[in-house]
Amino acid sequence: MKKKYLLKLGWLTCVKVSRFMNSSNYFALAKWPALILMAALVLMFSAHGSNLSLSPGSASSYMGRLVSQVSKALDPVLSLSDYNMQSIEATQTPLFFAGHNEEKPLVPHAIAEFLKTYSLSKFENAFYDAVRFRQFERVTEEIYRSTGYELVRLDYVPGFVRKTYEVLSNPLGNGEQDGYYLFWRPLFRVNKFYYTYKGHDIFFLQKKLAALEMYDRVLDGIVGAELLYAVVQFQKQMELPLTGYPDPTTLFLICQLASQSENSLVDEPL
Repeated sequence: MKKKYLLKLGWLTCVKVSRFMNSSNYFALAKWPALILMAALVLMFSAHGSNLSLSPGSASSYMGRLVSQVSKALDPVLSLSDYNMQSIEATQTPLFFAGHNEEKPLVPHAIAEFLKTYSLSKFENAFYDAVRFRQFERVTEEIYRSTGYELVRLDYVPGFVRKTYEVLSNPLGNGEQDGYYLFWRPLFRVNKFYYTYKGHDIFFLQKKLAALEMYDRVLDGIVGAELLYAVVQFQKQMELPLTGYPDPTTLFLICQLASQSENSLVDEPL
């Protein structure tokens, strides 16, 4: 009896499923998920620039284009290739000093010739950016580490300096006071300068100021009140900013004038 009941239940189930499959209700229910899926795919690939606009033609050709776009998006090799091309294009974008994203201007001839004199042509772009944006710290350190040349900026150039060094006038012409630039190889740099500091660089600074008769104390390599006073007096005499610190411009002029003084003593007849 139980077996007969199960067979009858199975037969009734098959009849109902068959009638549902053959009726229009099945297609009415099944077509909506398909249409929604197709619309989502069209919107997605249209947003990525794919041409999936409707045009006269068969539905099969339209579905073929859609399948082709789906295959292209899911192809890992092609996606990787597209990514690499985008990376290459990004690296070729003219990005330069201070993150400015614009077409890079040509380096002026005056700057190119100036750097060529010092064999620093490879720093043309970086130096021009520094001049344009008034940010010299990075390029100055890079040039010094690579070549030993240090950049010096002057508000005016003494005649004896112009005879010895190639000097670049400020090429911007923007109405501001002109500045002058040159490179030299310092015999020493003053990296620290505060009261009671001791170092070999301080000894050489004392020696140079002594040659200019602006320091007459013991050459002990220690920063004292007399040395601080001598630096300020030299800056005042040369009309430099009164910082009390032997910055690159101050140190450059001290060394140049001290060398002239030492050479004049050697040339004097006995």
